[in-house]
Amino acid sequence: MDIAKTWEEAQNYIKESKFEKAKVLLDGALEIEPKNANLISERAVVYFHLGEKEKALKELDYCVLLEPQNPYRYSSRAYVKAALKDIDGAIVDYEKCIQIDPLDAIAYNNLGLLLESQGRMKMAKKNFDRADELEGVLKERGIDLPMEEENNKEVLNEESSKGNTWSIIRGTFTDKNMFKEYIQFLKNGFRIKK
Repeated sequence: MDIAKTWEEAQNYIKESKFEKAKVLLDGALEIEPKNANLISERAVVYFHLGEKEKALKELDYCVLLEPQNPYRYSSRAYVKAALKDIDGAIVDYEKCIQIDPLDAIAYNNLGLLLESQGRMKMAKKNFDRADELEGVLKERGIDLPMEEENNKEVLNEESSKGNTWSIIRGTFTDKNMFKEYIQFLKNGFRIKK
């Protein structure tokens, strides 16, 4: 089985909201690479869409165990925790994400949203301001990390996954349009609206 090709096919099914088909592909790939955090994370997204949020959370807990220094693992889990109404747990995860990567504008923004929902307006504003500041600083510096289709295939390679995953993550908040798309994706509950 070509894991990268399988992952790409699963991504297409997710985009088409064919979550059961994506899950079958991801299950098969995980039989071959059971500790591939990228595959596990994608299956968590599928579980989330299938309404199995507890299973999604369990998958993301495992991703955090596999990659405890990967801030994306904490931000993904925070999103699911928030959906499960564990706002305090989500806040802790976003704070951990920011501790590992203090340039993650999305985590600052999402943390601000959660703090705002708790009425902690001063802290929320501080996080919103930091997200805006990061977006502006990166834009001023002309930081542009383009995403290429080939990067998505390479993400699954155990040796190169960290570098390419970071390119995707950084690209999400260094490119204003990608940032807006990502925020909309989060607001839509991990759904791509056409």
